[in-house]
Amino acid sequence: MALISQHLWQRRFASDPQILGKKITLDGEPHTVIGIVAEAPMLREIGFTSQVYVPLQIDPNTHDQASYLGVLARLKPGITLKQARSQFEASTAEYRAKFPGVLEPQESFTAKPYREEMVGGDRRLLLVLSCAVGLVLLIACANVANLLLVRAAGRQREIAIRTALGAGRGRMIRQLLTECVLLFFAGGTTGLFLGYGGMRVLLAVNTADLSLVGTGGANVSMDWRVMAFALLISLATGVVFGWFPALAGSRADLNSVLKDSGGRSGTGVRQNKARASLVLSEVGLALVLLIGAALLIRSFAALYSVNLGFDTKNIVTMNIALTGPKYSKSAAVANTVRAGLARVRSLPGVVSAGATCCLPLAQGTYDLGFDIVGRQAGSSKGAVGWTAVSSGYFDVFKIPLKQGRTFNAADDNKSPAVVVIDESMAKKYWKNENPLGQQIVMGAGLEMFKSEPVRQIVGIVGDIRSEGLGAKPRPIMYVPQAQVPDAANATFQRLLPVAWLVRTQGPSHALIPAIQEQLRQATGLPVTDVSTMDQVVWAQTGRQRFNALLMSIFGSTALLLAAIGIYGLMAYSVEQRRQEIGIRMALGAESHDVRNMVVRQGMQLALAGIVVGLAVAWALSRSLESQLYGVKARDPLVFIAAAIVLIAVALASVWLPAARASRVNPIDSLRCQ
Repeated sequence: MALISQHLWQRRFASDPQILGKKITLDGEPHTVIGIVAEAPMLREIGFTSQVYVPLQIDPNTHDQASYLGVLARLKPGITLKQARSQFEASTAEYRAKFPGVLEPQESFTAKPYREEMVGGDRRLLLVLSCAVGLVLLIACANVANLLLVRAAGRQREIAIRTALGAGRGRMIRQLLTECVLLFFAGGTTGLFLGYGGMRVLLAVNTADLSLVGTGGANVSMDWRVMAFALLISLATGVVFGWFPALAGSRADLNSVLKDSGGRSGTGVRQNKARASLVLSEVGLALVLLIGAALLIRSFAALYSVNLGFDTKNIVTMNIALTGPKYSKSAAVANTVRAGLARVRSLPGVVSAGATCCLPLAQGTYDLGFDIVGRQAGSSKGAVGWTAVSSGYFDVFKIPLKQGRTFNAADDNKSPAVVVIDESMAKKYWKNENPLGQQIVMGAGLEMFKSEPVRQIVGIVGDIRSEGLGAKPRPIMYVPQAQVPDAANATFQRLLPVAWLVRTQGPSHALIPAIQEQLRQATGLPVTDVSTMDQVVWAQTGRQRFNALLMSIFGSTALLLAAIGIYGLMAYSVEQRRQEIGIRMALGAESHDVRNMVVRQGMQLALAGIVVGLAVAWALSRSLESQLYGVKARDPLVFIAAAIVLIAVALASVWLPAARASRVNPIDSLRCQ
């Protein structure tokens, strides 16, 4: 029996109304179509695109752990999640008694919401990115508030006259606040359009395999809820950050304003405490984002430069699914692999070729226990990697041979059973002796390995990072593809396609069509998932690249806004102090004295913000630990480098107003008075 999806029914069977009861062939076996499954938006969101569903065959009495199942359940009406968890936890003891040794001491059955299971691993990342967005928003708002304070100061005379004509302070506050809110609302509306374009570009570049995002960010869109939230935030920030400028601007006194005809003396940084405080906060927040971006960039660089233990250059990989009764025996798989490799190796430009069940960095390896012959049974069982490979596998990846030999064409199902192990396994289980010549038995107690022979260790190879760039090398056992037990072969061929690996003399792309054609002729089956090993490695760093890219954008934006804030404050201060500067120069002050005075005052403000930012970043850096690799969350080099960059930007921002101040003409500035 089988269920087919609505999409498959429409595309493959032309919406045939008589499809029910007809037979379709899956892996050479007939199945009767008993129903059509409607499209499920939630399943599409998580990338679940199965087109055919067949009954799951479960033997409740088996001890075979070759496959792991995900269990979904819908709670009955009136049953809470807490009640379900308590029932699962209570069943743990019974399971341990029936299947001893399967669960670790700290493990227990439990239940969790489906959505939480899907996004749980991304929760911390999304929280960090949300905080980064919030910090950029605060910096931008602080900049706008600073500009509004300057604008309010420039409108003192206007506001004083309005007040003299009868306008109350409350009315002036409402007017100024309304102007602020309209300004923020207009900015938010513009930001919606810019944000939509930026979102599409960013998701097209990389989605970092975030849950529920979909391929290329297909499930992410800007609906009415996003728009309403953005506009609401714009209005809220307009009210919050426009309130203080409105209060400050509404305090204008007519007598004071009219008496202060110059209105520019004594309005330095110390007198502009509100504006200085906003700029200080901008600098501090910008430094926090810079440090976060630097940590993630260093993490990405460390991950991408890690020593894999094998060479990925000029290697192309592609898959062929050898399924069905024809390939239930390992000998049939080995013969097909041998024929395919012979054809590929005959191509000009091919250096070496091999095949495996489990591509490093993609499928990794299987966990399998083993016993060492001559030792107590069970004493050497552990989480050891297991993978089946053909001859030529180690040559393709240039995995170094440390002792003994690797596999060749003579290691088939009729020759003595052999195994190659890596250095990690040799050091862990044969600390004081040479493992070459030792014998092991794999998969004791597993149904599909019941015919597993005693194997002799014939070689030791170098360690590789098969499970991922960030994972440490683990003990691995390599067995010849032709010597895999038939029961295990049937299981693995059903679960995974055969991965073909080809090393070429130059770039692999030019030879891909020829390699595909040779494999199609040898197997009669389609070739899928063609990629280079460099692309596989690049895909492994997707999450880190995405994090570093976003934080770099946020950090650069924050740095730019902080520079604008410092420059704006100092430029306004210099303009307001033209009379004071003119008097200083008339009394004998040199140009460099004036320039140094402005630079010193601006840098004091910037350095104060940097100190605050360092303290905040030091406290918050721990939240990034789970996203880092090869760098500490409180790496001194990152903190120092980020502070130096911000000091340099602040100095450049201060230098321009300082240079302008040093060119003030005393006669012109005093004539204004």
